[in-house]
Order: sequence, then C-alpha cells, then structure tokens
Amino acid sequence: MPKCNGTLGHIMEGNHHPDQLFGLGIRHLWKQKSRVCFQWIPSHVGVFGNEEADVLAKERSALPSASSSELFTSEIYSIHKAIANSAWRNPPTHDWYVGNRPGLSLQSVGTRSAQTALARLRSGHMKSVKFIDREKTFSSCPCSCPASPAHIIDCIGASTRQLWSGEGKGLVELLERHGVMDLV
Repeated sequence: MPKCNGTLGHIMEGNHHPDQLFGLGIRHLWKQKSRVCFQWIPSHVGVFGNEEADVLAKERSALPSASSSELFTSEIYSIHKAIANSAWRNPPTHDWYVGNRPGLSLQSVGTRSAQTALARLRSGHMKSVKFIDREKTFSSCPCSCPASPAHIIDCIGASTRQLWSGEGKGLVELLERHGVMDLV
C-alpha cells in the first residue's frame, strides 16, 4: 500500500480513532482491492439563495436566545465546583478560622442533611440514581417522571440559579414541601 499524505494517508495507515466507522469502512474496501473514489463536492457554492441564508443565520445568531438563561446540570456542577474550589484555595484569613473543609461548607448555613441534599443535587449523585445495564436511570418523582436533578428543580418550581447561588435554604424548603427530599 503506497504512503499517502493527509487524511487519506491516516485512514489507510490506521491512524484514526476506533469510533470513525467511515475510515474503517474505506480501509476495509482498500484492503479487498476494491476501487475507492473520492470526489470533492463543494456545498453551498453557486446555490441560489445561499448568501441570503448566510445573512439570515448571522442575524438570528445576534438575537438573544430564550434558553441562554437556563443552565444544564453539567453547567450547574461546573459553576458550583468553581465556587467551591475558589473558597477552598483561598481560605479566610480570620484569626478565629481553624477549619480546613473544602467546598460549600465554608459558605453554607443550615443543617447537615440540607447541605448534603444540596451537594447531591448539584453533583447529580442522588439517592434516586440507579444503573441498569450500564445505563443511568432515576427513580420516579411523585409526578411519575424520572427524578433527574433537572426535573426535580423544574418540578418544585425552582430555578437552576437557586441551586448554586446563596438561596440554598429556600431550595431545601421547596424540596421538603414537595416531598422529594428522599429522592435527593
């Protein structure tokens, strides 16, 4: 097999990730001495209306997105982790401070069970998580939906911002009022 440059060379030499099935298929055909032809097909070149579509796409991307204020569970966890790490790396310099506990415990007030519930909700390591055939599944919420962190927050009428802001006490009260504290 001749040495090839660029992408074709990587495919033929096997220098690709195993998930790239296209490359594996081409390599298999090549080894069977099948004829493989590549053709560059330029997309959107000379297509009527392409320039107008580009202008509309740019205009739409400049508009504020309605979902930009909503955060995903992974984003909540990242934000919380950054807050906890900054508090841990820069401990208070007060004379009375003798603790060395990293994390939100430096900033939180409330019972230990409330702090644990908030930490579990933030990290997604909740009591309701089960793994069935290597798939993450959640127990049912009282409303019969899977009790994922995002669903629980939505179900009790809270916002994701409350989860990582200083409003933890109010969030715990909502969890208790709606009877989902056992799931967290």
